[in-house]
Amino acid sequence: MAPEESDSMSEMESPPAPPEELPAYLVDALENQNPERLRLASNYALTLAGWKERQAEEELTAQADHDPKDIPDEWDEEEWENALKEAQDKAGTSSKKGTVTIKTINDNDYYYLQWREGDKIKSQYIAPVHPSDG
Repeated sequence: MAPEESDSMSEMESPPAPPEELPAYLVDALENQNPERLRLASNYALTLAGWKERQAEEELTAQADHDPKDIPDEWDEEEWENALKEAQDKAGTSSKKGTVTIKTINDNDYYYLQWREGDKIKSQYIAPVHPSDG
C-alpha cells in the first residue's frame, strides 16, 4: 500500500471532530445516526436556521420605532446625525445596519440602535428621546 493511501485510510478510522460550541447531547445524538438521517438533520438544521433568522429580523423590524435616517421631531438634524454616528461607531456597525427603537428605563425614554448578529439582537444607546433630558 502506498503511503498516501495509508494516510487516507487513517483519516477514515475516526469521525470528524465536532465544533466545540455544540453541546455534548447534540453531538451524541448526531453520532448515533446513519448517513441518511444525518443528511435529513442537516437539511432541517439549515432550514430551521433560516427560519429563526427571518423571525429575529421580523421581531427587530416590528420593534423599530423609525428608520435611523428619519430625524426625530425633538432633534436638530445635525445633532441627531452626530448622536447616531457615535452610536454606530461604538457598536461597530455600518450606517446601513440597524433600526432605532425607544426603550423606557426608570420612566425615561431613550433611543437605541438595534441590529441582528446571528440569532441575537444587539443594542447600542443613542440618546434620550428628548435632547433636553440628556
